[in-house]
Amino acid sequence: MQLVMTLLVRDEVDVVAATIEHHFDAGVDLIVATDNGSVDGTVEVLEAYRDLGMLELHHEPTQDYEQGRWVTRMARRAAEAHGADWVINCDADEFFWPDGAATVERGALASAFAEVEPQAGLLPVRPDNLVADPDATGPWLDRLILRDTTSLADLGHGDPAKVCHRGDPEVTVDQGNHGASGPNLGPKAQHRPLSLLHVPDRGYEQYCRKIINGGSSYNTNQRLSPYAGFHWRQDYAAFQAGRLAEIYAGRQRDRATVDADLATGLLVSDTRLRDRLTALMDTALIPQALDAVLRGDSIAAIAD
Repeated sequence: MQLVMTLLVRDEVDVVAATIEHHFDAGVDLIVATDNGSVDGTVEVLEAYRDLGMLELHHEPTQDYEQGRWVTRMARRAAEAHGADWVINCDADEFFWPDGAATVERGALASAFAEVEPQAGLLPVRPDNLVADPDATGPWLDRLILRDTTSLADLGHGDPAKVCHRGDPEVTVDQGNHGASGPNLGPKAQHRPLSLLHVPDRGYEQYCRKIINGGSSYNTNQRLSPYAGFHWRQDYAAFQAGRLAEIYAGRQRDRATVDADLATGLLVSDTRLRDRLTALMDTALIPQALDAVLRGDSIAAIAD
């Protein structure tokens, strides 16, 4: 099985090496990546993996967040140029995982895709958010050790599932990677052997950067519906009004809230990602890049 991952990134140096190392060890054969104008060292990380022959790097300087179009371009290349049997369209803050597994064995993603019924061409994957323990300190990996068991769908925001698809040179991927269509794709799989651990909130500095980058880009785009990226647009308006720190602080759970949610099962302790990435140091392709993520360092140039 040829398993190709697409990766669209902008200013993700605090996490992207971990994302890459996790997925290569789990069975991804190649990453087709697009950098959307990063200035924080992300490009240097991508170039280092490119130089190992593990990653194909493209650059998209346009700041209008045409995610669907850019990911579609990568997904088609995955099929046409690299013979992908399955394509994982991934964000830098997502870690695809065998559903319910305590850990990830080498090659586990390929094994999971092999379980999908042959007539199915789309595999929905449920995201599970990791959130911070308010008493934990240090890098985000040491703080995000609680899993939110309440999905966005439960809160009335529609289907949050990300969709992987069989390789198809005519595929079209939806904005947000929540859907895909193509003449050679079959229906959605009934057996769904994958979920993903999602780390969208790794601290205020990262959150602020994400909202400024994404919100301003969505505001520039005149083609997409004004409802696309609604929450980013909403938070960007708060940033423009000088209220982003207030909004962010209001979303953080205090000790009493966490304890109550742990008692009811809305939150559960989950250190799988921390433990997984720590263990990967022994076999990492670029250990200094992964180590910088584990320690919370910024990376000026990891190729040295």
